[in-house]
Amino acid sequence: MAISLLIAQEVDCAYVLAALLAPSMATSKTSKSRSDTRESLLKAASQVVIDKGVEALTLDAVAKQAGVSKGGLLYHFPNKDALIGGMVEHLIQEFEAVLQTEFDQDDAPGTPGQWVRAYIRATLRFSKQSLALIARLTSIAADSPNLFEAANVYDQQLRQRIEASGIDPTKATIIMLAIDGLWLSEVFQVGTLEEPRLAQVLETLLEMTRTD
Repeated sequence: MAISLLIAQEVDCAYVLAALLAPSMATSKTSKSRSDTRESLLKAASQVVIDKGVEALTLDAVAKQAGVSKGGLLYHFPNKDALIGGMVEHLIQEFEAVLQTEFDQDDAPGTPGQWVRAYIRATLRFSKQSLALIARLTSIAADSPNLFEAANVYDQQLRQRIEASGIDPTKATIIMLAIDGLWLSEVFQVGTLEEPRLAQVLETLLEMTRTD
């Protein structure tokens, strides 16, 4: 009798707990679903731009590529500018993740120049697809600079981290400008360096972060 009562009480508690948790679990699932949908839309938009160019980037084209209704797309991105802004922010997040990984895996952690070395390696590791997307998006940067404000802010934050990395700020800036030049040559496929020259240049830049 006592056992039956105890079981009944435990079952009641389980129902109460489930009822209390259900709304938060449902909210969590909904948030994840929305996040996944947003991610899919950004990937679809990126693919449209890479395959067909920025001029082909329309809300209809992205909705079709993602396999969602236009209304579903508009829920996340009310207009084309919002979509492009989302793509820029996604690229920033992608690069920051690579940068943080390289920082954490540095071969001389805690020593001067760690952020500079991370920047060099992260720039080289950035995916070819992302490079292609950036190359396409830069074609509209001059006409719509406001869409790239987040990128400008992030660039300033990067420069502050690099200049405060413990080595001479001027040297850190020179290294950053050099790696930016290599990155741009890769983006636009102009004046790209071949091996072994590329490896030699990169090793020289890395060595500059270790000596002052």
